[in-house]
Amino acid sequence: NVIEAMNFYAVMNRNGHCADLFVCNMLLACLCRARRVGEAEDFMDHMIRIGLIPNSVTFDSIINGHGSIGDGLKAFSWFDEMIKLGHHPSIYSYGSLLKGLCKGGTLEAANKFLNKLQYIPCAVDVVVYNTLLAETCRSGNLQAAVVLLDEMIQKNVLPDSYTYTSLLAGLCRRGKMVAAILLFGKVMEKGTFFLNQAMYTCLITGLFKAGQPKAAAYFHEEMVKKGLYPDIVACNAIIDGYSRMGQMVKVNDFLSMMKSGSLRPNLATYNILLHGYSKKQDISRCSALYNTMTRNGFVPDKLTCHSLILGLCESGMLDIGVKILKKMIVEGAVTDQFTFNMLITKCSERGEMGKAIDLLNTMNLVGVFPDGVTYSGILKGFNRIFGFQESHIVLHEMLEKGFIPTDRQYITLITGMCRVGDIQGAFKLKDEMEVLGIGSRDVAESAMVRGLVQRGKMEEAVLVLDCMLRVQLVPTIATFTTLMHIFCKGSNLAEALKLKGIMEHCGVKLDVVAYNVLITGLCANGDIIHAFELYGEMKQRGLCPNATTYTVLIDAVCTNNDLVRGEMLLMDLQGRGLISRDESTQDFHDGLLVAMEKLDFLRHKRKK
Repeated sequence: NVIEAMNFYAVMNRNGHCADLFVCNMLLACLCRARRVGEAEDFMDHMIRIGLIPNSVTFDSIINGHGSIGDGLKAFSWFDEMIKLGHHPSIYSYGSLLKGLCKGGTLEAANKFLNKLQYIPCAVDVVVYNTLLAETCRSGNLQAAVVLLDEMIQKNVLPDSYTYTSLLAGLCRRGKMVAAILLFGKVMEKGTFFLNQAMYTCLITGLFKAGQPKAAAYFHEEMVKKGLYPDIVACNAIIDGYSRMGQMVKVNDFLSMMKSGSLRPNLATYNILLHGYSKKQDISRCSALYNTMTRNGFVPDKLTCHSLILGLCESGMLDIGVKILKKMIVEGAVTDQFTFNMLITKCSERGEMGKAIDLLNTMNLVGVFPDGVTYSGILKGFNRIFGFQESHIVLHEMLEKGFIPTDRQYITLITGMCRVGDIQGAFKLKDEMEVLGIGSRDVAESAMVRGLVQRGKMEEAVLVLDCMLRVQLVPTIATFTTLMHIFCKGSNLAEALKLKGIMEHCGVKLDVVAYNVLITGLCANGDIIHAFELYGEMKQRGLCPNATTYTVLIDAVCTNNDLVRGEMLLMDLQGRGLISRDESTQDFHDGLLVAMEKLDFLRHKRKK
């Protein structure tokens, strides 16, 4: 307790008791361990003012403090000062410098520094190697970590339990559970040192994440047999593992067993339980847990808020979720963007934009800044209720706050404005999109064409398309397909096929949807010959016809009683395994009807 220790020191001074170098070094080390390195430096100045000369222990503490927070530059600066004043660095000094380089994210520099240390007598020991190895494992570079382990052994630096725990943790984090278990077995065989709680906890956590609860339970039993009773970290790993798998009965059993011993749930335990019951939409359990947690003196954190609100949102109890969030804020709970965004998105999905905007204002009031996800949720909500003017205002607010809207957000708004008849507003948005450089001009113009089509203004849409083609802008495939669909619906197949030619001239390859639009149009107008020509072209170009293609063609074949093309379709369907070859003995008409039923089933299944 740094504050209490410093208060005692102040009382000592007031009562005229002068602290010696040992006491001051102890306080300075305490400040550094608490990551209050700036205060530690101020305290060192105070030591000099009262006549205490810092020694190598003082400098080691300061260097370690900077190393622990990843400030390698400051650590090396203090190291230089230490040498200049004639103090001799220890292994601890070098380890702290290495820690600063590792935590600062410069592993390459850390490796180079370790190589230099090899030339300094007694500068490298297992602790120094462990520092670099642990950070290498955390970075996910397991191959480099194994190389370091081999180097340790070659140089007669014997790995200890911390070395193997770091490797195990690295393997488990990357989901390499087979390698982790093999390493665990290797350590057990050596018998050089006892397996510790941390090793078992790493394995148990990794196995749960890999979806292997039985193996995790086995290692938990082995842990207890060896007299290594799980600490709260290990218990939380087990509770979290069962909770994520939805096995809340096992969670409760383990919790009861844990409480019967000396362990008591901590904040992390309650958060795990809240998240598990939220996923199960068990709101009564969540409420009871939250009350128990606050009664036991735990202050809710960001994860608590998120877990509780998640359960309410999943259960459709949005109003209660909003009220509880506001209540928790009043009670001093810390909230984050994630929790607010979850509620804003749910409100927007239900079209309750008043509540969504109220939550946005609350975010700003409590100092939680909206992000791109926040604005995206609000935009979708306004678009859903055709509040396109409001959406436009939100887009401008995004830009003011430094968030660049996506081309999809602009296109949705352009299309929506066209749909409600605000063509002028849509054109302004298109121009704005081009000025801001959001998306390409092709995309912006294409959005206008589709918007005009949806409004039923085909002449204007074709004019915009012609303008695009004249200035060598290439419309998107969705734009061509939308226009072809309208032409086919109006039985204007000549224009639809003309568009196909323009597409190919522009280098836009037709996809399955575009072919289906044309095939459907041709079949509807009785032109089965051209429809099958397009079907053949599709297959030649390596496109795989889907359920819609086959359903349209089968319907046309049955209507026209076209035996030849019917047999061809049956062979294609059999070749793709959509109907069995045993059905080929049936009359082709019956076979096609069977195929149609199967295709309809597949199509409905896909929609679900």
